[in-house]
Amino acid sequence: MGVFRKNKDDYGKPTGPWYVQHPYKRDINGKVKYKTVKASWSKKKAQDLLRRKQEEFLERDKLGIQNRDMTFAELMDWALSQEVMKAKASASDDRRRSLQLKAFFEGYKADQVTPLMVDNFRIRMKSTVSEKTGRPYSGTTVNKLVTLGRRVYMDQGMVTSNPFARRGMYKEPPKGQTISDQEFRAILDHLADYLKPVAMTGYLTGMRRGEILNLEWSQVDLEDGTLDLSPEDTKTGEPRVIYLSSIPELRRVFVEAKLRKKRGQKKVFTQNDGSTICKYTVGRSFSRAAEKAKVGHRRFHDLRHTFATNCQKAGVSRTVIMKLTGHKTMAMFLRYSHLDREQSESAMERLGEMLETKRREAKA
Repeated sequence: MGVFRKNKDDYGKPTGPWYVQHPYKRDINGKVKYKTVKASWSKKKAQDLLRRKQEEFLERDKLGIQNRDMTFAELMDWALSQEVMKAKASASDDRRRSLQLKAFFEGYKADQVTPLMVDNFRIRMKSTVSEKTGRPYSGTTVNKLVTLGRRVYMDQGMVTSNPFARRGMYKEPPKGQTISDQEFRAILDHLADYLKPVAMTGYLTGMRRGEILNLEWSQVDLEDGTLDLSPEDTKTGEPRVIYLSSIPELRRVFVEAKLRKKRGQKKVFTQNDGSTICKYTVGRSFSRAAEKAKVGHRRFHDLRHTFATNCQKAGVSRTVIMKLTGHKTMAMFLRYSHLDREQSESAMERLGEMLETKRREAKA
């Protein structure tokens, strides 16, 4: 148990990201089980993660790792009260989603919930009308509910099995759209000055809105040209590094932000008075700027779709793009990659040229 590096360089010196091995549950005989996870490129952050995981395990141990008297609602509330869940960018959304889960599984013990009940829940939710939209819940929303249940059971270790594991997921068609460079520059002109570097960062890195707004100067290394995102900084809990130096315009965003930095300021991007930028303000302002620029309805999250698609156009492999954007599965990545007319026509042209070459060769 502890922090360590798996990789070594050509000289046998440890290199690469730091990993953490931490206790996470006890087996049926009471023996402690350990889990190894990639933590961060920073040893200090890895040590902080290990300490949090150890504290969480000890707290669970006090409650009783096989607590069969705990209801589903109690398990959900306990899980959402943990620091690791409260630190998530989607923490407020998770609390709201938990209400649907608790309402369906009301009265059941945590270890009484079965995979069949979870499947029934998925089907029921697809026919349940949302008070917010007035329409039945979408497959995307149902998937998020099931994912929350899976994480609560998987990460907290309060019961021996996870009824949400390997349950079917509804196919999620791409909802976003790409923004051309000309459209983006037009939108940028209508944004407040303090929001322009936020939008530019999203456009050039594909980072999520929460990742950008929560970014602190301790994570920025201008000399090395990197942004270090640790597990607690990302939605998926996967650490990753963003490289700045390859795109001068992106590096300039952070150099200028450094020049504007006020004494004691931790966040990279703030309002003019140094206060925190609200994520909802960013979303509303971006959509309004798009309307003023007359480019149609656009969302800030479309910048993430745009980044993934632009990378594909530049010939970057899907595997590398997934590392850059922090997508864990190919299915989720494909929701952010849009094969537009330019790409489609180019592909068909290459196919036509290949077939014509083969025909000429056959005649010769």
